[in-house]
Amino acid sequence: MDIRRNTFTRSIKKQRLAGFFSQVIFVVTSQRNKWFLSSVIFFGLGCALYFLLPARISVAEISVAVILSVCAFWMVRSKAWLAFLMQLMASITAGCLISALHTELGPENIPTRTLYSTEITGTVIGIEPRGSRMRVTLDPTNIQGLSNDQIGWNIRLSFLGDSALSIGDEVRVKARLFPLRPPSVPGDPDFARNLYFSQIGATGFAFGRQFEVLSEKDAYENNGIGPIVEHLRQKISDVINRYVTAPEAGIAKALIIGERGDVTAEIAEDLRKSGLAHLLAISGLHMGLLCGTVFFLVRLGLAAIPGIALRYPVKKWAALAAAGAGFIYLGLSGATVPTQRAFVMLLVVWIALLLDRRAISLRLVGVAALVVLVLRPDAVLGASFQLSFAAVGALVAFYDGPGRRWLDRHGGRPWHERLVVYMAGLLITSVIVTVVTAPIIGFHFGRISVLGIVANLVAIPIMAFWVMPLIVLTLALMPFGLAGGVLALMAPGLTVLIKTASLVAAQEWGLWYVAGLGDVATACLLLAIAWAVIWRDQVALVVSGPLLIIAIIAQVTHQTPDVLVSGDQESWAVYDREQEILHVADGLGDFQKSLWMSRFGIRPEDEATRIRHCKNDPCLVVTGAGDKETRTIVATRLANPFYACRNADLVITLKNDLPIRTCRQAGARVMIDDDVLWWQGGVALDRAKLDQGRSSFETVRGISGHWPWIVIGGKAAPSQR
Repeated sequence: MDIRRNTFTRSIKKQRLAGFFSQVIFVVTSQRNKWFLSSVIFFGLGCALYFLLPARISVAEISVAVILSVCAFWMVRSKAWLAFLMQLMASITAGCLISALHTELGPENIPTRTLYSTEITGTVIGIEPRGSRMRVTLDPTNIQGLSNDQIGWNIRLSFLGDSALSIGDEVRVKARLFPLRPPSVPGDPDFARNLYFSQIGATGFAFGRQFEVLSEKDAYENNGIGPIVEHLRQKISDVINRYVTAPEAGIAKALIIGERGDVTAEIAEDLRKSGLAHLLAISGLHMGLLCGTVFFLVRLGLAAIPGIALRYPVKKWAALAAAGAGFIYLGLSGATVPTQRAFVMLLVVWIALLLDRRAISLRLVGVAALVVLVLRPDAVLGASFQLSFAAVGALVAFYDGPGRRWLDRHGGRPWHERLVVYMAGLLITSVIVTVVTAPIIGFHFGRISVLGIVANLVAIPIMAFWVMPLIVLTLALMPFGLAGGVLALMAPGLTVLIKTASLVAAQEWGLWYVAGLGDVATACLLLAIAWAVIWRDQVALVVSGPLLIIAIIAQVTHQTPDVLVSGDQESWAVYDREQEILHVADGLGDFQKSLWMSRFGIRPEDEATRIRHCKNDPCLVVTGAGDKETRTIVATRLANPFYACRNADLVITLKNDLPIRTCRQAGARVMIDDDVLWWQGGVALDRAKLDQGRSSFETVRGISGHWPWIVIGGKAAPSQR
C-alpha cells in the first residue's frame, strides 16, 4: 500500500513539474515582446564577460561564434523556446564582439615606461578644474623621447589650478609622463581601462609653471564647437561666482556645468554618506528634470495659445525643445560619459514621443542601454551605468504596472489627497531605488546609506521644484545678463541640500559598511533582479530562483584576501581576522588606505582602533593564535633573507629578490619579492587557501594582464590588429 502511495505521489509531482515547465514554455512563446529586453540583458552580459575572460579572444574568433549562433537561431526558429535560447546565445556573443572591436580600436603603442622629465608639445582639447589642480587633456604632436609614429593617443596632465590655459591652445610643457597604471592589487578598481577607451595612452603632471603657450586661440575662432562651449562654461562659472557664495557656488557649478572642483571635501563626503552623491554627478536625474521642465513649460505656453494648440502638434514641438535643451545641457556640463548616457536615454524618450509611441517603457530603457553599450561596452562594468539602469528599469517596471494602477485609482481626488499620494509615491520611489541599487553600491563602495531614503525624500522635491527650474531660467536669462536674481533665489535651495546631507551624514548608525561582496554573487543577484523585472511571471521564477541560490552560495564561499601587496612596490596590508585589525605600511597613501579599508568593512571613525601602522622595516606581523598563528615579515629590502624565512610563514620583500629555494627549505611557505611584483603586478593572498594547499596568491597579471591597457614589467599586451 505504501509503495503504491509513493508511486502515485511521485507521479503527481512529475505531472505538476511538467505542467509548470509547459506554462513557462507557453509564456516564452506568447510574450515575444519581452525577447528584446532579455536579449539586451544578455548583450550587456556578453560585454562584461569579454573583459572577465581568462584569455583574450580575437575579433575573428568571436565573429565565428556570432555567425554560428545566428545560424542556430535560424535553424530552430520554428520552435519558439529553442529560438529564444539561441537568440540569447547570439546576444552574448554579439556583446563580446562589440567589446572586442572597441578594444582593438583603442590607442596603439601606448607608453610602457616612465618618462621622468620630458618636453611635450600638443593642443589642449579638454580642461577639468580639480580644486588647486587642473586636469588637462592634450593631443600631442611631439613628445621628447618618443618618435612621432609612436604617438597615436592623448595625454592627461595635471597642471596648477591657476594655469592660464584654454581649449585650442598649443602648448609646450615640461612634464613627467607615466604609463597607464594597472590595479594596485587584484580586485582594486581598474582606472586604466576607462582611460584607454577614452583614447588616453598616458598620464602625468606638469612641473610647476614650466609650460609655454605657443599659440593662443580665441574661443570664437574657427576651431570647432569645443572652444566655444568651453568659453561659455567659463562665463557661466564667473557669473555663479559673482552672485553665489561658497559652498553653494560649488554645488551650483557641479549642477550647471559639471565642475566639482569647488565642492569641498567635507560636503562631498557628507553627500556620499547621506546617499545624495548622485546629486553631484550630472546623470539621468538632472537631465530628466531639466528636459522635463522645458517640456512642461513649452507645452504649457503653446497650449495657452488656441490658434497654435488646435492646429499644430504642440506635444511634439515641446519634445523637440526638450531634446534641444538636453543637447545644450550636455555640452555645458562637460559631456562626460554619464551625462552622455543620460542624454541618450532621454533622447530615446523624445524620439518615441515624436513617433507617437509610449514615452516611458521598459523597451525604451532597453533601447537606451543597447545604444550606450554599443558606443561604450566597457561602461557595463562601471558603477554609474549599473546604478542608472538598475534604478530607471526598476522604477519604470513598477510605475508601468502596479504603480500605474495605484496612481489611476487616486487621480480624481482633491489636491490635498493627491499631495499625500505624491509623497507616498516619492517614498516608494526612494525605497525601490535604495533596495535595487544597494548591492551595486555595496560592491563598488563598500557602504550603503540606509538613511538615503529619508535624505532623498527631502532632496528630490527640492531638486525637482526649486533648483532645476531655476537652472533652466538661469540658462535662459544669462545671455541677457539677468541671471543674477535667479541664482540668488537658487542659493537657499542649495543650502537646504547641504544641510540635509550634513544632518543625515552625522547619523553614523545609518551608514552600513559591508565587506567582502563577491563579484560572482553581486553579478548573479543583479541578473536575477533584472530578469524578474522584465518577466514578472513563471519565466522569472525559473531563471531568477537559481541565480539567487548561486548568489547565496557564491557569497557564503567567497573569501576576501587577507594579504595585499601593491604592484608599485610601496604599499602592503595584512588583515587579522580574529582581532579584525588591518596592519599596513607606515607610508600608505590616503586613497589606497580608503580603498582597502572599505574592502575589509572598516569605518573611517574606527581607523584609530582597527588600523595598525608598522613603522619598523623589516616589519613582523603576527596574526591568529595557536595552531592558526601566521607570522609575516614585510621589508623594503631584506638584508638577511635566511633568518626571515626561518622565522616567518610569509616573507615579503618589496625592493629585492629572495632566494626562493633556500627560503622554502628554511620553512617559509610563501615568498613574494621584487621579481614577482615587477613581472606579475600586485598580489592578493588568501591564507585559508594556503592552509588548504590550494593556490596561495593571485596577481594582477594572472587575473587581467592580457589587456592592452595593463602595463606590467614594462610590457603591455600587444594589439591583435
